[in-house]
Amino acid sequence: MNSRQIQYAVLLSEIGNFSQVAEKLNITQPALSKQILSLEKELGTQLFDRERNPVTLTASGEYFIREAKELLYKQTQLTKSMEQFSKGDKGQLIIGITPFRSAYLISEAVKKVRDKFPGVKVKLAEEGSEMLRKDAAEGKFDFAVINLPVDESRLDVTLIEADKLALVIPRNMMPSCENPEEADFSCFRDIPFVVPGASQEMRQLFEKLCAASGVRPQIAAEVVNLTSAWEMACAGVGATLLPLQFVKGKDKKDAMAVVRLKNSFSLRQPAVVVKKGQYLSSYARYAIKLLTEQTES
Repeated sequence: MNSRQIQYAVLLSEIGNFSQVAEKLNITQPALSKQILSLEKELGTQLFDRERNPVTLTASGEYFIREAKELLYKQTQLTKSMEQFSKGDKGQLIIGITPFRSAYLISEAVKKVRDKFPGVKVKLAEEGSEMLRKDAAEGKFDFAVINLPVDESRLDVTLIEADKLALVIPRNMMPSCENPEEADFSCFRDIPFVVPGASQEMRQLFEKLCAASGVRPQIAAEVVNLTSAWEMACAGVGATLLPLQFVKGKDKKDAMAVVRLKNSFSLRQPAVVVKKGQYLSSYARYAIKLLTEQTES
């Protein structure tokens, strides 16, 4: 049994198709099958049920893949730690983050990391929140920035600045409010809204806010991401809910009003998460420190 066979088996367990895995690995399907069969023969047990499409793991296969992933993870961590001894402050920093949050949170920290460690290449692994939680728990990043809750039995958690939610609204739609800069969400019950898709966390927060305020929202448009929601709001389609930190970095234009919502400042709590026991390079620790300092400042 060698690390290549283990990697092939893990990839096959994730994809479930011999031809797709062979294509991804740039080898022939017979070569892949031979490696898997050789591994199973050495182990004395069948790892995959080939009668199903996609192929599935047997009971012994499930145990093997779980332990194999941990073995590969430890091998990767050992390699990372040794690389820093041999190369010094050179290498790659992989940060898991949502595409939306990367648009306003991470760029300054990346710049400072590059200034201090010019030999380090920074890679942003941009994924959705659920995939980030899964991949962070498997140690696929140096660290990730994810909204709570997360599985704290598997992840070390460092809180960073909470998202303070604000309503971005075209001024010509702005209703009369006692305080136009900070108002209760119920004040906006009669205006149209631009919202992200139903599976996204911000949409779920929006719906909770509507329910708590007794608002039956008029949905004017549904978009894929919050950057599109911002553009729709600026075009006059309707109001949208966004973190104030994101809005501050934008040219708000004279036609837009930004209203802080009462009692909603902590509806989203992001954190830096690292798999428990994971090796952290000096530049990863520095990046985490920068994000924590943003919270304290």
